[in-house]
Amino acid sequence: MRAHFEIGAVVVAWAIAAPLAANAQSAGSIGSALSSEQQEADYRVIAARCGTPAYEKAFFKQSKAAVAAGLVSKNRDPADVEKTITALRRSPFVLVAAPADCADQLKVLAELRTSRSNLLKSRRAK
Repeated sequence: MRAHFEIGAVVVAWAIAAPLAANAQSAGSIGSALSSEQQEADYRVIAARCGTPAYEKAFFKQSKAAVAAGLVSKNRDPADVEKTITALRRSPFVLVAAPADCADQLKVLAELRTSRSNLLKSRRAK
């Protein structure tokens, strides 16, 4: 009776784990695209939480240009990427817990804006 129970537990565990492992393997290629889109959504939320309204507007405009140029997610339709970014937005309090953290976050965003500006200019020149 005890052996029957142990075999049953192993079968149930395998039945639960097998689809999860298969799903994780198929989601691997999608995961890299979603991680860049999640990062972009987080950047937009941080710009809204820490920056002024003018800064947020400028960052959002540049972010949309980067999505349209394919800098965020290559080989995907920019409209689909925008929809995904909008859906992935998280709470600003999760990303920036205290206003004291904003200075560091804004430095990161400033570096990102500078590098994107250079990339967008080089794409326009081509």
